[in-house]
Amino acid sequence: MELIPMIIIFICLCTDNMVTANMSAMKMDLKTKSIFSIKAGLYFSGFNALMFTIGYILSIIFFRGYFVNASNWIAFAFLLLLGIKYMLETVEKSPSFKEEEANDTKKMLKVSLLSATQFLFIGYPLELQGKSWFPQVIFLLVITFLMTILGFHLGSKTSRTIRSKKVEFVAGLILAVMAIRMIIL
Repeated sequence: MELIPMIIIFICLCTDNMVTANMSAMKMDLKTKSIFSIKAGLYFSGFNALMFTIGYILSIIFFRGYFVNASNWIAFAFLLLLGIKYMLETVEKSPSFKEEEANDTKKMLKVSLLSATQFLFIGYPLELQGKSWFPQVIFLLVITFLMTILGFHLGSKTSRTIRSKKVEFVAGLILAVMAIRMIIL
């Protein structure tokens, strides 16, 4: 997988963090939102990188010798399933934080971990395809942080619609197209 498709996949997967940030921003005043956006960006970035790394390491330890010849098919399956998940998520409620939950570390850890699990399924096929860990994880950290901040920027207490839900649907479509691209090329 080349650099540009990998960045596109990371952007698509980080829309989950953007939706959570957008919905949380709709429930917070400006002061709380500005401080919480940095905190959420750091938590989401850290957990996404952690799960990506765990997937990468699991691939090295357990699966490299067995599935390296099927790496494109594995990436296809994971990306297609994640794309379908994203398209289905546009009709269900995403996790968000209320004003009084801005300091709830337990909920932040839970939401960060749940939204980061998908990166476990991205680190695994990237390692199978022989991609190095370091540049990918840096891109992931930066993209996650920026997408989270963007989500907070899009939402405010006066917002009536959740703009990021449409972006999440488009991200799901893009992930499905990227999955098909994995087996065609």
